[in-house]
Amino acid sequence: MGSPSSFFGIGIVSILLVLTKAKATVPIFVLGDSLADNGNNNNLNVPLLDKSNFAHNGIDFPGRIATGRFSNGFNGVDYIARFLGFPIGPPPYSTTTELNQMLRGVNFASAGSGIQDYTGPGTINMTTQIKNFQKVAQLLQQALGQNRAEHIIATSMFIIVTANNDMFEYYFATGAANAASNQQFINNLVDRFIQHLMSLYNHGARNFYIAGTGHLGCVPFLTSRNPGGTCIDALNQLSMKYNTIALARVSQLSSRLQGMRYSYSNIYRMTSDIIENPILFGITDVQNACCGNGKFNGEVQCTTNVTYCHNRNDHFYWDWFHPTQAVYKITSQMAFFDSLIYSTPISIQQLVMGI
Repeated sequence: MGSPSSFFGIGIVSILLVLTKAKATVPIFVLGDSLADNGNNNNLNVPLLDKSNFAHNGIDFPGRIATGRFSNGFNGVDYIARFLGFPIGPPPYSTTTELNQMLRGVNFASAGSGIQDYTGPGTINMTTQIKNFQKVAQLLQQALGQNRAEHIIATSMFIIVTANNDMFEYYFATGAANAASNQQFINNLVDRFIQHLMSLYNHGARNFYIAGTGHLGCVPFLTSRNPGGTCIDALNQLSMKYNTIALARVSQLSSRLQGMRYSYSNIYRMTSDIIENPILFGITDVQNACCGNGKFNGEVQCTTNVTYCHNRNDHFYWDWFHPTQAVYKITSQMAFFDSLIYSTPISIQQLVMGI
């Protein structure tokens, strides 16, 4: 494990080196689920658990606004954007209407969605998110001309945070009890993910940051319902298997597609290091959600009707499924600056420096 102090004490020189190269002009296009959503679900007709535009969410966001982020403040996309010199992550597609907004990027992520189109009914599935990106690309072409628009897209970074809900739904339906079925599920999931990457590439995307899946079996929603309060090992094993196969397939794809570059973060290893050695990262509680109710505060969603903790920076989990702003920041720093332990084959920093 790398020294935690290297993540908390990121030197200003390192940041300036990135900004000197990127000049805060690398647009960011985001696709994914609730770990990346910043408001696209706010006006959708979806279950309440797929929304977060209400208190106590956003209690540490500037102005204490519940924007639709599943966090007490910023999420990981925000921190990556801040490392690039932006004040915050790109705006949600649902509210993006101006060309100057699109030029810095757009967030298409939708809480509850997954890789498969049938995951999270009513949410904006990955296929539709890519279609929404194509609409933005067409608007850029109309405004700037084809050559300029294609250049902007080719020199943008595409952040993809997905597969989590596919695995949750599969586990809830099957218990992940059959090894052969599990393998087939993962193979099909990765096949579909590669198809999505191919679609983005065919529409001009070249630079990808892909966040792997983490300790899905340890979220308070599950541990609060599991006898003994322990993690669901079958789901964690599923997550590790997905990451192994997805990374190998992305690497193969990159070797075939001219100009494709990527950084794949081992979120599972990141969260392992934090959960196993929390005090080294300034975390003291890796079991209880900060906002919620019942056992481990994981039996109900974080809403205005429940209580929340005051030592939020000490908690790993903000609510029954999602991390705190503090953990989003730690993992984003790991993904952005580290190139040896947590990212393959390069870090986000190195990805941006090469654009």
